[in-house]
This record gives sequence, structure tokens and C-alpha cells, in this order.
Amino acid sequence: MLKAAFAVTDRKRWLKNAKESPSWDERNELIAQYIPAHSSILDLGAGAQTLRRHAPSARLYVPCDIVRSTPDCIVCDFNRGIYPPADQTYDITICSGVLEYLHEPFDFLERIRAYSKTFILSYQPAIGARAEKMERLAHGFVNDLSREELEAHLQRAGYRCECVAKWQAQLIYRLERG
Repeated sequence: MLKAAFAVTDRKRWLKNAKESPSWDERNELIAQYIPAHSSILDLGAGAQTLRRHAPSARLYVPCDIVRSTPDCIVCDFNRGIYPPADQTYDITICSGVLEYLHEPFDFLERIRAYSKTFILSYQPAIGARAEKMERLAHGFVNDLSREELEAHLQRAGYRCECVAKWQAQLIYRLERG
């Protein structure tokens, strides 16, 4: 597994993304299709919160990110073990474009089980070539799970998983807590 020099989150990178509509807004539009109407949503790694716009029928939308982009955003840093409180459960938890940046993705998968029974997760699996590992590092990715390794992690963490879509090189999974 790739590891960055320090097990911290690149906060400066995410500060920029919290302010502008990112290129992965199309991914959020696709993910919104898998969110039932009138759901309560916990969006882990919400960034610019474009998912909120694509899920207008949500009865509750709770954004969480390393950067407070709006007053209602819960600040968290998963690499430092700072998570939103688990005092409430949600109909669905979204984790889109987050796992690639986590030093301990399995710990994260176990920890988020408390938030929902249903999850949508996106991940760009590694294909294993050395050049690709360098490209992943250049994008800030800190792990390089293959599809098989990711799915094994998901099963070991107690999820039933189904790959429901693909966006660019990313796979989008619907997870059910077992």
C-alpha cells in the first residue's frame, strides 16, 4: 500500500476544492440517482457540497469535510481519527472520492458503519503498474487498493457490496451493512 511521507490530510488541497464546483460534480449527479427520495443523508467528504443540489428531495443533508465550507458543515479529518458524532443515524451515508486519500481505509470502513445501514461509496482502484502508482501519488492518493482488495476490505468490514456504476476510472458501490 502506498503511504505518503506523513499520515496527515492535505488540508490546503481541500480548502481550494471546498470553494469551487469540482470536476467530479458529474459523479455526484450519478450518485444522487441511488439516493431514495426524502432520505436523510450524511455526506462524508462533502467538499463544495454539490451532492446537496443533486438530491433536492432529501429531508436532511449533513455535510462533513476537513474544511468548513458552510456553517452547517461538520469538520472532520479521518486520517487523524476525527469523525462526526455517531449520536444520530441516517438513511444513507455517502463517501465519494474519500477512500483514496485515507491512510487506513479499513479502519474508516469499520468506523462509518455506525452512521447508516446503506452507503454509497466511490473508489478508483489501482491496476498495479508502477507508473500508475506514481500517478496516484501525484493526485494525492495515499493508498492503492485493487478492486479485489477493496471488495475484500468491504466484506471483512461487514458490508454486502454491489458495484452499481462506473464514473471515469472510479467504481461506485452500494453497500448494505450486514
